[in-house]
Amino acid sequence: MLPLALALVLILITAYFLNDREIMSPAVLFSGAFAFSGLWALAYAQKWSLEPSTLTVTVLIVGGLEFVLVAFFIHLFFRFMRGRRINDVESIDQTEIEREQIQPTVVAPWKSVFIIIFLIVGIFYTIYSIKKIGVGMSLGEAIYYVRVQTIFTINGDTLPRSVNIIRNFSLSCGFFFGYLFARENLYFHKFPFLNAVIVVLSVITTLLMGDRTEMVVILIAIFCYYYCLSRGQRGWSKQKNGKFIAGTIAVGMVVLLVFPEIAELLGRESDAGLNSFDYLSVYIGAEIKNLDIFLRNAVIPVTSSVWGSQTFINILPWFAKVLNFTMPNQGLVLPFQTVNGAYLGNVYTTYYAYLYDFGLWGVYILVPVMAGISQLFFERIITIRNPKRVPYSFLIYSNIVSTLVLSFFSNKFFEQIFSRAFVLMIFFWVFLNIFIFGFNFQQSHNARNTLH
Repeated sequence: MLPLALALVLILITAYFLNDREIMSPAVLFSGAFAFSGLWALAYAQKWSLEPSTLTVTVLIVGGLEFVLVAFFIHLFFRFMRGRRINDVESIDQTEIEREQIQPTVVAPWKSVFIIIFLIVGIFYTIYSIKKIGVGMSLGEAIYYVRVQTIFTINGDTLPRSVNIIRNFSLSCGFFFGYLFARENLYFHKFPFLNAVIVVLSVITTLLMGDRTEMVVILIAIFCYYYCLSRGQRGWSKQKNGKFIAGTIAVGMVVLLVFPEIAELLGRESDAGLNSFDYLSVYIGAEIKNLDIFLRNAVIPVTSSVWGSQTFINILPWFAKVLNFTMPNQGLVLPFQTVNGAYLGNVYTTYYAYLYDFGLWGVYILVPVMAGISQLFFERIITIRNPKRVPYSFLIYSNIVSTLVLSFFSNKFFEQIFSRAFVLMIFFWVFLNIFIFGFNFQQSHNARNTLH
């Protein structure tokens, strides 16, 4: 395991320098996630009898290098194009002018209060709907029952569509008002209380769906906003990243340490009894061992009645309705693993779905797709200067960032971005921009111009 861990760290170092030491670049996030996971796996290698097979090592190293190189060449292209259009001196002068023109974002209090009331009503309606399905269960037990039905079956006993719409709207508000909170706090040292309340209510709604990951996704998005807004304020000039990295790791560890308590509230007991470090190892390092177990015991790709059943799990049901074909009840195939009596959970890194559905060709093709889309949106936000509204590129990239950071965990990119829920969330962002700031064609035209 030591050679693999060192290789993953070297890939991270390579990505860091190839991307101008920009820690929020997709290649650094993706390779950093696997390097972090690899070091945790190394610490538990003896306990888990972890000696990765040649195929496991190949997947992890080739996948990491693919991502880094594709992102780097796209970055080179955009850097070349910007260099042809922008004179260095003029760019500095323009940045100073834009910095002086930054104005506070004014949101009418009644609009924030209206959204807060709607989210609170949505929370009570969600609780009512969950308890209606889990008759006789405690709220935590009912939440867990509904989550299992949602994840592991396609046509199971799930919540009404109205609850899912409320959840998507609430999540959209979490990202949208998280951006406004970060902007006001960073630029003007204010604490926008109503924005904070909306973000908290959004987190509560996602927790009611039994998913702690979405809470982490919102927190990652807010960190992304803080970092990118700060860098944009300085014209994306080089800066020291030590404090930001340390702060991010500290907050991340705090969130992970409270995971057991949140799990208990949500009715989960499968990972009870683990000490803090063993618990964290399940969520950070065990994925590599689980991937190795899968590759040692399965013939890839795994035969399935539906093309891309694991990779595109969240978009296939929509295609099934549109194209009028029947989806089997089987959802995600994620068997729980134990080794030497140690509980390892049931997640296998982002590569599992690609390998399950398409074999090694899934890694060769889908990793570059993920890297290309991620890098294109990152290059887009670099060009944004003082937008009048909440930029959609920021909102989308903040979602992409979380999928990259959690890529060591599972197939978040294609599950989260290639989904009907994400399309619906974009519509809600458009609605929120119009509702909060009004519709002004000229203002929208100017905001779009800042993206180019």
